[in-house]
Amino acid sequence: MTHGPPGPISGQDFIILSTQDWDALPTRKHRFARWFAESGNRVLYVEQQMHWAGWLVDIRQQFSRAWRWLRGPREIAPNLWVFTLPIVLPFFQMSAAINRVNNAFLLPVLRAQMRRLGFSEPILWTYTPHSADFVGRLGERAAVYECVDDFTSARGLVDARVIGRLERRLIEAVDLLIVTAEALYESKREGAKRVVLVPNGVEADHLARAADPDLPVAGSLAGLKHPVIGFLGSLNYWIDTRLLARLAREHPEWTLLFVGPHDLLADLAPLEGLPNVVMTGRVPYADVPRYVKAFDVCVNPYVLDGVAEHCSPLKLYEYLATGKPVVSVDMPEARKFKDLIYIAHDGDEFVKLVEKALASDDGKASRRMAEARHHTWRSRFEEVSAALAAVLQGKD
Repeated sequence: MTHGPPGPISGQDFIILSTQDWDALPTRKHRFARWFAESGNRVLYVEQQMHWAGWLVDIRQQFSRAWRWLRGPREIAPNLWVFTLPIVLPFFQMSAAINRVNNAFLLPVLRAQMRRLGFSEPILWTYTPHSADFVGRLGERAAVYECVDDFTSARGLVDARVIGRLERRLIEAVDLLIVTAEALYESKREGAKRVVLVPNGVEADHLARAADPDLPVAGSLAGLKHPVIGFLGSLNYWIDTRLLARLAREHPEWTLLFVGPHDLLADLAPLEGLPNVVMTGRVPYADVPRYVKAFDVCVNPYVLDGVAEHCSPLKLYEYLATGKPVVSVDMPEARKFKDLIYIAHDGDEFVKLVEKALASDDGKASRRMAEARHHTWRSRFEEVSAALAAVLQGKD
């Protein structure tokens, strides 16, 4: 990750309740935590809440998690600590009662970590809609909810009505609501004291390296058959793998390249057994441009549902930064770039637009790269810092 600029916030203690572990693919959560620490604040990044059912499903990868919390926060950079929560009861996003029990257990655990680090009057910064019980109970100076997804559309052990009520309590309790998409702004702003829209972003210069003719393609891809249809990021249940499988079946002369890991809930069955599908798994972030350089066309194939309607896809900004042609399904955030990318309204059109993108150069590579530079993570960090500074100034 690159270093962020000094923001208007310094000398504060932050407790960040995340929905991702620290070693997950880097998103805004990781960048903002690191940059707040680099700006002269102390930051405790609390990893995602895991329940016993999820732990058992992924026990081979998560075995040590059962007692990791006993070690306390681990310092990974100056002023930045990461803490793994103890494992909690399942169904907390399906039952408000279970969520209250879990939070009653976790509250003294969080307070203990504050004492270990000497935190006082922290800023509570949460990404979890089930964390309303903590607001006002950690002695915080201010509370922020950064809503990056529509959790009421999530799959798994989630009841939309329950999580919606929990999230509503949180929105009404915090001092600042930050949302990442216009649809989230419209659906979440009611009852919020203050709300700002700050979409996702990109490290534009880093991804732009994929357009450097002197940058070598990753060694493992050197013999890859072209044309290459590329997907960057984590394969999750909201990615339309059936549409991707259709590309592979109808064009066996293409290679479908997936750069990134896959989630346990991802539907990989449609892609199994297809000889022209290549999956690299997770690659080091520093090496991503060398992998994306192999792409001839980038694809953004979301399942069109509540998740797609309310999200700000990281990969769209990353694709733009490479300058390469992009084919996306028709979703609100994609329409913002309708003059720079191809937007398909159904599966048939998606296939045809990939064919079209391969057939000729649209001459928009430099425009796509220039557009990405208007959406850097640094500028996003400055926006959220300014919003928080306004909240703190109002309290003073």
